[in-house]
Amino acid sequence: MLKRLLIVDDEIYHRLILRTRFENHGFVCEEAEDGTVALEKLTIPKMDLVLTDQHMPRMNGPELIDQMGRLPLLKKTPTILMTSQSITERSSPAFQAGARAVISKPYDFSKLLEEVSRAMGPPETMCNSSMP
Repeated sequence: MLKRLLIVDDEIYHRLILRTRFENHGFVCEEAEDGTVALEKLTIPKMDLVLTDQHMPRMNGPELIDQMGRLPLLKKTPTILMTSQSITERSSPAFQAGARAVISKPYDFSKLLEEVSRAMGPPETMCNSSMP
């Protein structure tokens, strides 16, 4: 089944690494350099998950997650926040905004891949595989 992932990070190098690694695992990836661009890219086609950095210009990760939660078409799209800070409290702003998980940088890619798969849920909750 087609798995669509939006990678949001202001560091082009991080986006490239993540895109390459996820595409090697069968994902179709899009990229955005901040939350503002991500919201524009989230309209069509539907993404199965948004993987976002915490600190970015214009609109940061928690703000993006919060904005997605306010939009009927996006509020059910799972999100994972990546950060260099240690966030373990479920009461943190990231979780309050609606993040399914928070991944600390530097991350182990195999653990990140597991978390992405878990956040996407069973295959029937992902977008239609007939989409190009």
